[in-house]
Amino acid sequence: MRKSNWIIIAILVVASIIFLAMWFGLGFNLVDSPTDLVITIVWWLIIIAVCLLINWSEEKRRRSIRTSFLGNDVVYNPEAGVVKVETENAYVPTLQKMLSGLSYDFSKDEDGKNDGQRLKFTYIVRSKKFANGGDTWTGEVVKVSNPDDIRTFNSKRELARILG
Repeated sequence: MRKSNWIIIAILVVASIIFLAMWFGLGFNLVDSPTDLVITIVWWLIIIAVCLLINWSEEKRRRSIRTSFLGNDVVYNPEAGVVKVETENAYVPTLQKMLSGLSYDFSKDEDGKNDGQRLKFTYIVRSKKFANGGDTWTGEVVKVSNPDDIRTFNSKRELARILG
């Protein structure tokens, strides 16, 4: 997770400690009321929900960064920019190298141009999961000319077969 996500979680924990200190400092612990338990449960459910929301949004952001566009011997990725495919139709090794080098920071190369010319893409590769340098690689491939034709893949072999 990003450093900012850990800061938010730390703020929630510190706020919990401050609220607990205020609870005892103001003497609410001396009042016997069943709402104490309800307030505590609701507070911790809110903290858990915020942590889950942070994790979900981080995974969604990472998936969007892993989305790549394939054109004529080029691959475009929002973070890496335009990368030339070294050998003809070797998209999978280029994608694998590019995705392995992602840092998932907030910098993006949104230019999408190559030497001043607008690129035309033929495929969109949405990598849902990419780990171990490509040993674990799942996602889907969408042909730009037919967006309804979505093909899923569960390995780099299947991805190479689809793009072949």
